[in-house]
Amino acid sequence: MENTEFLRSLRAEVNNISTAINPSDLDINLEQNYNPQLVLTPNSIGEIVSIVKLANKYGVPVYPIGSGSKFSKGISPFDEGVLVSLKNLNKVIEYRPDNMSIEVEGGLPINELQRMLAKDNIFFPIDASNDLQTIGGLIATNAFGRKKYMYKTTRFYVMGMEFISPQGEIIKVGGRTIKNVSSYDVHQLLAGSWGTLGIITKATLRVKPVPEKGIVLGYVAKNGNELLKVIDSILYKEKLSLASLTFEQLDSGFLIKLELEGFAETLKLQQELLQCKYGFSESSYGFADIDNAHGIIALPLKSYLKGLGKLLEHNSGDKDIKIRGNATSGLLSFNTNASRDMLQNIADSINTLQGTFVFGNHSLTEKNRGLAYNHLIRNIKNKMDPNHILVPASKVMRE
Repeated sequence: MENTEFLRSLRAEVNNISTAINPSDLDINLEQNYNPQLVLTPNSIGEIVSIVKLANKYGVPVYPIGSGSKFSKGISPFDEGVLVSLKNLNKVIEYRPDNMSIEVEGGLPINELQRMLAKDNIFFPIDASNDLQTIGGLIATNAFGRKKYMYKTTRFYVMGMEFISPQGEIIKVGGRTIKNVSSYDVHQLLAGSWGTLGIITKATLRVKPVPEKGIVLGYVAKNGNELLKVIDSILYKEKLSLASLTFEQLDSGFLIKLELEGFAETLKLQQELLQCKYGFSESSYGFADIDNAHGIIALPLKSYLKGLGKLLEHNSGDKDIKIRGNATSGLLSFNTNASRDMLQNIADSINTLQGTFVFGNHSLTEKNRGLAYNHLIRNIKNKMDPNHILVPASKVMRE
């Protein structure tokens, strides 16, 4: 990369852009094996356009970043290119509480959005694991929170979007209403693309009224077999206003927590049923941290119980695996010092259930969606980004 020529040209077009060599100099925290040659913090959408156009001219890879909390999950380590932080694009463009929508810039942190909405008893229904995650980052990763079962993922709340294409064009898609798509639903394509197809600068979001009431109930299952039976009953045999079902392994047994949200009278009846039939009682708002673990498994809900059963089998005897999970979002996680052979056995089991198993940021399973799917995705990427400027170290594209 011709750092000097690129930077000289950029400074000729842009005034007062913040630059650094180390991400930490601009308060961006990344792991040591991510080494951009230059870090930029633009102050406007026009500055991002200039960066991307010059990056195409000089063949410089561009890596957009929000809070950086999910960066390593979707992007492999690199020693190249420029890191472009959107933290200064953090304004609210237009807030329309009467029709439950809001337009914001991509660098707005989720905690600031929620604080603003709370004044009108409204919220954005993605409970992010990190309060500093940005709206652009949530969309780019199609993030979901603990309550995915009730509220789905971020893409369901994106009505419109503005983004910078890989060739430096400003593109606007969607709009203020749900039925605003008369051609290809491009903003849905960018949701979950991990920055490979465009840099999200603005988004129009659907928001929701805060539920009338929320209840957390807890119960300790004596062993893995009881855990499986309770999860099966709650998910498939009871009609509940269920937001989440999480659990964590204790020294003896498994602590199960249910989260219910909805109308107060309805929840009262459901609480009575769960107390009488299963022994659940009110619990404090403490949930297991599923994200921060050595091993993370994601499974389709239809095969979640089988996957959990397989993991419990591997944990039999004197094996030291402390299992945590969210049965309503398909996630399992654990910390362990297990052998390579044991990890491979777990991976083989998860592969048969069409799940994914990531251990220490390394995927031990193969996600196979078919050659036709892979060909389609690569064709889209090649057409939109012929110079492969945006996020060339993407794990998404390599899969």
